[in-house]
Amino acid sequence: MGPDRLLLRGGLVADGIGASTRRADVLIEGERIAEVRDAPEEGAHHPAAVIQLPAGAVLCPGFIDAHAHAEGPLFIEGRVDGALAQGVTTLVVGQDGQSWIGATAPTVRYLNRYFGPVNGPLEGAGAVPDPGPLDVAGYAAAVAGRLAQNVAVLASQGTIRYNVAGLAPGPLDPQQRAAARGQVETALAQGAAGLSSGLDYLPSRYGEVAEVAEMTRPLAAAGRPYVSHLRGYGPRVAAGLAELTEVGRGSGARVHASHLWGSPAAIEPAFTEADRAGVRLSFDAYPYRRSSTLLSMLLLPPELQAGGPDQTVAALADPGQRARLLAGERFTPGYLDQVYLGTLPAAEADLAGLSIAAAAARSGQKPGEWTLDLLARSGLQVGAHLDRQALTEADLAWLARHDRHSAGSDGIYQGQHPHPRGHGAFARLAGYYTGGDPGPGYQALARHLATRAADVFGLRDRGRIAPGLAADLCVIVPPGLAEQATYADPSRPATGVALVLVNGTVTWRDGAAIPGASPGRLVS
Repeated sequence: MGPDRLLLRGGLVADGIGASTRRADVLIEGERIAEVRDAPEEGAHHPAAVIQLPAGAVLCPGFIDAHAHAEGPLFIEGRVDGALAQGVTTLVVGQDGQSWIGATAPTVRYLNRYFGPVNGPLEGAGAVPDPGPLDVAGYAAAVAGRLAQNVAVLASQGTIRYNVAGLAPGPLDPQQRAAARGQVETALAQGAAGLSSGLDYLPSRYGEVAEVAEMTRPLAAAGRPYVSHLRGYGPRVAAGLAELTEVGRGSGARVHASHLWGSPAAIEPAFTEADRAGVRLSFDAYPYRRSSTLLSMLLLPPELQAGGPDQTVAALADPGQRARLLAGERFTPGYLDQVYLGTLPAAEADLAGLSIAAAAARSGQKPGEWTLDLLARSGLQVGAHLDRQALTEADLAWLARHDRHSAGSDGIYQGQHPHPRGHGAFARLAGYYTGGDPGPGYQALARHLATRAADVFGLRDRGRIAPGLAADLCVIVPPGLAEQATYADPSRPATGVALVLVNGTVTWRDGAAIPGASPGRLVS
């Protein structure tokens, strides 16, 4: 536990409110900020423990990761060190409509097979060796007293759809719709911060606008967002955003696009249309041209995956099906050369990080044939990264500086060779804001990395530094927050964060987590 009163002295404060940083001391009482005092008198007495901050230190609100696949690491380890090293005090999980939080037992079994390379399987750990299916309240209870960071949980549209209809395609019937909406209402009552969907994944993609709008109507009354992995990105991003806007129009809920990417020329008009429709639309984005997801999603058509992983694997043994796949665009050398392996079965772990071309060359097979064999023998349990050739550095900078943007790492903490975004997205984003005048730059950093996400998810007492708010804070020291993770070495922690406090307790200091510090909780 931290002291009842703690004074952080001598820093510049980027509070997420003003136009520039200011010299101030921050007094914490228990879990809350008690006072932000400008220009304190030398020698003034404060009946509190004092942490003297280094020269040039900037005190920011604790950062909020608007999109993280961290429910597994938080459940097992109680913290995500790669995020803590970047000053992240709250992670929003339950993303892409595919979380095992809120899943029935059959849905858990499906997600363990289908989405395991992203979220990992639901498995017991520590004090919860055999948790069984966990709803939002059950997850909060399972991690209570074990978290070094806060967690906000989204209910998951694909999970709920599997709960009520399995992998059945087509619209839900009225009884199923009512059951799905009821599960959303229950999740909100238990503390969910919104609802996510993943319209490239199964069965999430079977949900059409009217069905999803009905599921999201409870969000409008609760003031929570509908958060969507769109049905289209890149060349299809305008259509994806138009569908998101239609859901918002139909439900009255605020809407938020996950890990947005595409041309500004296509995205900005979609924002304008949302404004005209009276729909509040925001987004998160991570600053990398390379993405990360399931290898099966990158390469296999949705109709081949419709029956679930076992049927898909069986189809991969059919010579005619293999021939059709190998003749397709995604099995050309031009496409496969852009795909890199991340999560693999243990027996093939030495291939992690290699391109498909390089991995196939070791076996002497052609890349396409080798890849189909890999998917079959792994039961589709492969995660991969893709170079998005259509995405430019200029596009990334435009997204990162947009006034609708919140920082989201899309961090995946599974597998032998994760994407570096989980350990570096917030540090890389910092470079977009703090390269010029550090005063306004750090306020922009605070808004993009903390304030906006707090507003999107309704985390009213976080994301800013002000009296009465939760004491989630991070201290950045010269020369600043800097990414160290690379594609070759993706798990190297960022540097530049000297101190992290969660609910008034120090959880990270001088490059390491504080053993036993567990002040985090479910927040909503």
